[in-house]
Amino acid sequence: MAAHPKTTETNVRLPPCAFDALSAVVARDGTSRDTTVRRLLAEHVERQEQRDPDDRLTHISTVLRYPPPPRWRKDPRQDRPLRLRVDADLLDRARAVSLVLPGQYQRAFRDYQSRALTDAVMTAIAVAEPFTDGFLNGLLPLLHHRAARNLWRLATAGLCTGPERALLEAAVAARDATAGTPETVLDPDTQHLLAVVTALEKDVAWHSPARFQVAANIARELLTGPQAKANERLLHQEGEDWNDLYLDTLYADGDRQAHLQRGTTSYDWSGRGGGAVWRAERQVSLDNLGDWLTGPVQTDTGEYVVHPPGWVLTHPPAWHALDLDPTHTGRLPQPYATWTDQGRALAFPHRGKQAVWPLQRQPNRPGFAPVPRAEALLAPATGLKPEQALSYIEALLVDWNHQFDTEDEPDLRLALDVPVGKAYDFDLISAEERQRAMAEARAATLNSMDEIIDLLADDGCDEKDLQYLRQVRGNDRRFAQVATRLDSSIGARFQVHKATWRWPGLSVADEFLAGTSTDLVQWLATVAHTRSSLITQQSMQQAWSYAFDRYAPEPAAPGAAVCDTHRYNTEEPSP
Repeated sequence: MAAHPKTTETNVRLPPCAFDALSAVVARDGTSRDTTVRRLLAEHVERQEQRDPDDRLTHISTVLRYPPPPRWRKDPRQDRPLRLRVDADLLDRARAVSLVLPGQYQRAFRDYQSRALTDAVMTAIAVAEPFTDGFLNGLLPLLHHRAARNLWRLATAGLCTGPERALLEAAVAARDATAGTPETVLDPDTQHLLAVVTALEKDVAWHSPARFQVAANIARELLTGPQAKANERLLHQEGEDWNDLYLDTLYADGDRQAHLQRGTTSYDWSGRGGGAVWRAERQVSLDNLGDWLTGPVQTDTGEYVVHPPGWVLTHPPAWHALDLDPTHTGRLPQPYATWTDQGRALAFPHRGKQAVWPLQRQPNRPGFAPVPRAEALLAPATGLKPEQALSYIEALLVDWNHQFDTEDEPDLRLALDVPVGKAYDFDLISAEERQRAMAEARAATLNSMDEIIDLLADDGCDEKDLQYLRQVRGNDRRFAQVATRLDSSIGARFQVHKATWRWPGLSVADEFLAGTSTDLVQWLATVAHTRSSLITQQSMQQAWSYAFDRYAPEPAAPGAAVCDTHRYNTEEPSP
């Protein structure tokens, strides 16, 4: 007996006009709404799968994020939920053929969250029964994916922060200077610059209601009226006219920028721009790290600098990562699939392939085999997502006590701080060292409390509240609750210091090679991965802060005002 497909129930949120169009299709078909939605979605997915990815269709509401989610909890919604009860496989296929803008993810902060299923349902309904409302009226309803992405690129150029502009303008100059030169013969700095810009434009853009407002303003200019279809072709074809339009938008003068940004506020988005540039740099560095790991087998220990955050990796001699093409089923070929299943090797995505690490050449035989006992090194990676595997390998190879030259010294403290309790359990420190570290951490926490009290006093906090705060000084949780209630921005500065001990050795891989016990290697690997993840987050936060320091806020656009509730409320709480 054939197995029944697994049915999944979920929801998407649509504007009322889409519900009206769906009701018209239901009445025409004479079927239930669930049946009609399943049919429309299945037909849409089949059509999309038969198209080239750039030629697939999306609804204009997706690239404009309409209706927008409420900015504040009590704001009314402009959409309604539509229940979907369809095969789980169809949902996966629908997401795979839907528009996802650069920097959007299925699970993310609200401004960065993709709405792939909503896009699929909106597009499917619009193909069967066109619809419009006060916001959508006059806009070309269906766009090709490439055209939609280029409309978004115009919006990113129209609301461009200082960090992005510096990078994009440098790339424009580099492309002009190297026009006609094959990319493979460009100098490394130029190649790196262009790679970072490509990542910024195609993968890691920042999002905000203001950028969607700018996208809507540009759409009103290009995708309404008798020239709408011609302009959609211009966006889709990416010819010289498109390039001129993009440069005109990027280099727009003050009046033009004010026109593009009408309906937004003067809020400075430099932090998000700095974070996006950081993510682009990080992505390119990880891609290059994969190149380094899969490069020629080295005869001695190699070094590689990953920036950001700026640490140095050391790779054991003869260890290697091998790029592999997946089989027709999408799995690794044998014996590599078995090795990864057994935990003897770790696979990570690299340049459209799958790479497997750590391998070494077999003595007296062709080919590679897993590094002996690698299970101890890789066990903590169990359960990681494929896209997290390369960062885990990175953490194993960081030289935690590298001696930097003065001019190369990173801004962050790149140290492996481990909990003193476990360090004591592994006989890495004495009882006296543990006790001293705990006392120092407690003193630092109490000092942080005193600083918060002083800040609140300087800010004019009520004396009774301050007195109560002094009474709970010493109770970490209660102190944090009270300080945050009195002033959330000041209270957020309170820090509980953990008792840690700085790891004095080199990399986790070095400890593995030195024959350190399996328990200690596995614990160090876990701590190193956790610590490296924290440092990379701190590095991105630092880039966010530096962006405000280095790039003065752009002046408010003449006539700029807070958007009305029909459009977008772009007020953003201070970071």
